[in-house]
Amino acid sequence: MTAATGNVSRATHAAVTDLVTGFLGQAGFDVRSRPYHERISDTLADGGIDGDVRGLQDVFLNVTSRLTHRLDLDLDRARVGADVSGKRVACFVQWRASRPVAESYAVLSLRDLARLMGGTPPPP
Repeated sequence: MTAATGNVSRATHAAVTDLVTGFLGQAGFDVRSRPYHERISDTLADGGIDGDVRGLQDVFLNVTSRLTHRLDLDLDRARVGADVSGKRVACFVQWRASRPVAESYAVLSLRDLARLMGGTPPPP
């Protein structure tokens, strides 16, 4: 399951993912965009289920370029991806059309924010 599911254009999604990856790279992170493969077998051979942005330790990061924001659905998808890939933190970036990529929203749960900041969230 990728964030491209539900995006209007794979090309737009790939371009926005590259913008997010470029921004994080300039911020000092060693990241790369997940390559797109036509076949699931090629995806699995190339690192399997992973977020749209690779290289963030213990963070599953998807990107969405949808013009209509669906925060609950996209966060649930990121959480499933994090669980499947064994990452502790699930996050997604919601691109905001007509704005610089730096003004995109980074969305994560309060529980994952506590984890990202080094804390241990209380049990549900």
